[in-house]
Amino acid sequence: MIVLVGCNKGGAGKTTTAVNLAVALARRGSDVCLVDADPQRSASKWYAEREAAGLIPALTLIEKRDNITATLKTLGEKFDHVLIDVAGRNSRELITGAVIADVIIAPHQCSQLDLDTLGELQEQCERVRDLNPNLRVFAYHSMASTNPAVRETERREFLAYLAEFPSIQPLDAVGFYRKAYKDAIPSGKSVLECDNAQAAAEIEQLTKEVFGDA
Repeated sequence: MIVLVGCNKGGAGKTTTAVNLAVALARRGSDVCLVDADPQRSASKWYAEREAAGLIPALTLIEKRDNITATLKTLGEKFDHVLIDVAGRNSRELITGAVIADVIIAPHQCSQLDLDTLGELQEQCERVRDLNPNLRVFAYHSMASTNPAVRETERREFLAYLAEFPSIQPLDAVGFYRKAYKDAIPSGKSVLECDNAQAAAEIEQLTKEVFGDA
């Protein structure tokens, strides 16, 4: 499966989502390729730390910019799963990746600045579906509040806003704002390899919802 993790807003947790999913799938025994298509190279830096530490399971990472369609097609024939981390903007990598992807996971915080970009994403995906009619697009509620006083209200607001964009399906899985995600990145780890059970459960739920059971 080819899965593009991207949206039109920076700071939504795209790289964090992509690297955690990559490790989750590798832990299932899948052959996983992570494609860093973001000029900031955050996924590549994370991968370098993982390689240096000799962490298992191992992943494959490649960097590719500009038109990534042909590269993804080739990788999709070689690997069980290909995950692409793109920049948080309307980029050539986002569009050319969507042309070949099976799924787009679009992380968004429940903030007006994040959610205001959904209209643009829906328009992009509708145009891409002229070439890739089976493309599925999911909105992932990322960096959600852990405060019990606002958590349910925030989720309702997120889902209400998504209802205005029928081409984008909200995922049931939610990623909460936890320090564990930030702490794992510098060491090349996933939260699945750390000691925060809540964060690990969130990634497991996301993996199961998008990729099915192991």
